[in-house]
Amino acid sequence: MLLRRNLIFPAVRLVHRSLHRHQNGHIVLHPEVRQALQLHKPVVALESTIITHGMPMPENVTTALAVEEQVRCHGAIPATIGILDGRIKVGLTREELTTLAEKPRDQVIKCSRRDLPFVVARKQSGGTTVAATMIIAHQVGIKVFATGGIGGVHRDGQESLDVSADLTELGRTPVAVVCSGVKSILDIPRTLEYLETQGVCVASYMSSGGIFPDFYTRDSGCTVPYDLGSAQEAAKLLQSWQELQMQSGVLIGVPIPEEFAADKAKIEAAIQEATAQAKAQGVSGKEVTPFLLAAIAKITRGSSLKSNIALIKNNAKVAAQIAASLSEISSRSGAASASGIGKKPLVVGASILDLSFTVDDQKRDVKLDGATYSAVAKQAAGGVGRNIAEGIYKLYGDVNLISAVGNDQMGHTLLQMMPKALKRGIILESNQNTSLCSLIFDKYGDCKLILGNMEIHQSITPETLQAHHQFFAEAPIIVMDSNISEDAMASILQQAQKNKIPVFFEPTDMFIAGKPFQLVPELTKNIRLIKPNLQELKTITEAITGQPVDLELSTKLPQEKLLQQAKFMIKQIDSHFNCIIATLGDHGVLLSYRQDAEEDATMLLDVSKSAVPHRIRFYAAPLVNNIVNVSGAGDSFCAGFITALLQQGRILSECVAAGFVAAEKALQSESAVPQSYFSHSETFEGRYKQKVKSLQQQSI
Repeated sequence: MLLRRNLIFPAVRLVHRSLHRHQNGHIVLHPEVRQALQLHKPVVALESTIITHGMPMPENVTTALAVEEQVRCHGAIPATIGILDGRIKVGLTREELTTLAEKPRDQVIKCSRRDLPFVVARKQSGGTTVAATMIIAHQVGIKVFATGGIGGVHRDGQESLDVSADLTELGRTPVAVVCSGVKSILDIPRTLEYLETQGVCVASYMSSGGIFPDFYTRDSGCTVPYDLGSAQEAAKLLQSWQELQMQSGVLIGVPIPEEFAADKAKIEAAIQEATAQAKAQGVSGKEVTPFLLAAIAKITRGSSLKSNIALIKNNAKVAAQIAASLSEISSRSGAASASGIGKKPLVVGASILDLSFTVDDQKRDVKLDGATYSAVAKQAAGGVGRNIAEGIYKLYGDVNLISAVGNDQMGHTLLQMMPKALKRGIILESNQNTSLCSLIFDKYGDCKLILGNMEIHQSITPETLQAHHQFFAEAPIIVMDSNISEDAMASILQQAQKNKIPVFFEPTDMFIAGKPFQLVPELTKNIRLIKPNLQELKTITEAITGQPVDLELSTKLPQEKLLQQAKFMIKQIDSHFNCIIATLGDHGVLLSYRQDAEEDATMLLDVSKSAVPHRIRFYAAPLVNNIVNVSGAGDSFCAGFITALLQQGRILSECVAAGFVAAEKALQSESAVPQSYFSHSETFEGRYKQKVKSLQQQSI
């Protein structure tokens, strides 16, 4: 029997929709900071307790602005972090910075890790400590942070157990902190011991013999194992730190400029006097440090304040130089070996263990009513990115895949199902569970419900991508699905831009299809091909144009109406791409393509962004018999289309035919990706060259 229902691209996409992690909205990035992060430009985070609790007016404002200027003058973008009315701002404007500084002290909370949820929930304002700034910097992707000095073990810490949260944060948050060591008011030897226990890499900066500074003076009397002789040397350390995926911070101690260093005996006497005042007045908890700094400034008649200002400005300069050097090193390594097109396509996306249930109860239709239904259960390897990669591997001959799998039983099961070649770029994550997707099919083979967990794909970070930079250098095309984060997408697109590689974007789901187009346009120009369904096409059109698309979309509409709707959306965005493959359920596919690619399909890989007029052509879905599985047909179409595209001398219709041939085979296979796409007596090329003769197509 010939079937044509849900043949090539089922109306219900089996791609784990709406399971990605949305940004929570509490963090607001300044546009300049957001763009810098997306383009992988150097950014330096700056804390705000220096504004709210560390210095008096007006020195707090003038110092904060001067520190930002130091960062800019030395090649990086400053991102001062603070909280205003419950909104965490990354990159305070001058007006916001002044507003925060002018708020009465009792209306501004000194925020560490423990305080962040409360301040956000109550919509209050706060200055971020070292710990809180590290947390927020890490969440948005800032690697380098400059401050005056960190907290530590207090001088009576062995009795009071007063240990700053900065130390535990350094042990669990991967941010490099550039400072003038531990504040002089603290117990520096015990602080360094605590940091060692936390596994924090501690280094001095341009000091002979690893002498560690102590804020107001250049020599704390303690040494650390490592000394960094330059910003470049520090950047190399951080590059290795990133590649090793260390989950702890790095502390770089920069001595105060010599001309501003305090006399050690005088500053120690001032500390003793200030400490006595604090005890007499009953000052405790997080109020101790601001009290002591203010008291010492008064005792030293302002000289300690001048030292404080000088050291934070110098630390900002050094941090900017390190961030700029790190950016340069990353850029060089990302562009290494980019001399020409290689032979291994690269796929970045989801790997999932699929558990499917097909109801075999012929008397009842599936309802979400809590009843038990008799079903046939199957376990298979899945995930859009993984499926496409396996398809390309079996059709093209080789491929590289970057994906994430948990170091658990499900992960090991999934890996056993994957070809060896697909495991080269697998990130084995011990702190996340393997993505599992449960799919419920009714007796007609239609998908009724999908449940899954997708959090592990956030483990695909710019750092893990950078560790596989060689994959990018040797790729003729990059395939990217939408299950990964915007930061990962930005990193991929930057690598594509550097290496002049076209990107094929598989939108995956209508709710996340617009993700890459929220990035700066400079990055998205290397997305040359996209394959959305009708709903995803609407999302992408709205993301690019910024205008809503007022259409009621459904593949159940008459074909003529469906083609009109798709063409209406395509015409608004076709100039952004070389090819749009719009899948229209069991009707077929609608292609918009640059007209010079009709006789030479490789023109779809052109990244020059030259303005070439487009044509639109509809290809009807072929009839297929013996359909047993619809979950991987779309992914196999991608694999077939890309395989033909990478073969020299193909015409566009042959690429479409190759996609249909691969999809048909997937429909007749028990698994999402067939064990083989062709028998020993035939070739894939022979199959699709034969198929092209029977394609039903028309210009639209």
